[in-house]
Amino acid sequence: MQFTVRPITQQLADEVRRTRLSPGYGHPAHLEMARGTGPCRCCLQPFVAGRDARLLFTYRPAGHDDSLLAPGPVFIHAEQCQAYAAPGFPDGLRSLPLAFEARASGSRVIELVTSRESSPEEHIERLFETTAAEWIQLRNAEAGCFIARVDRA
Repeated sequence: MQFTVRPITQQLADEVRRTRLSPGYGHPAHLEMARGTGPCRCCLQPFVAGRDARLLFTYRPAGHDDSLLAPGPVFIHAEQCQAYAAPGFPDGLRSLPLAFEARASGSRVIELVTSRESSPEEHIERLFETTAAEWIQLRNAEAGCFIARVDRA
């Protein structure tokens, strides 16, 4: 099965870098040296702790117009990076604890998978084939924060 992993957009990441404000909220974006691996919600690559400068800001993932997706903290590289746009699942995310939220109309969570026993591709394929999922929200399974959105190709 083909799918597309969608990070935050290049335009949004560039806006946060330029304004140093959270989009839609106006909260100041916090600049810090990476203390963990992240990943960057734009390029979907892990940070190098102690080397990469990153921006922390409040972000509300896109859903459907009638949905209420909770905002939360996300990190992006403080310096320019390119939004992930490659086919398949990003290699930089494979070592992270991931949660896959299958979402249906109204952004209702209809199934949640956090197991590392299967590959990300197997989780994604199964959720799209066996549930009424319209899309999948990819989160960090430990922190709970948004990483990316997965859509059918």
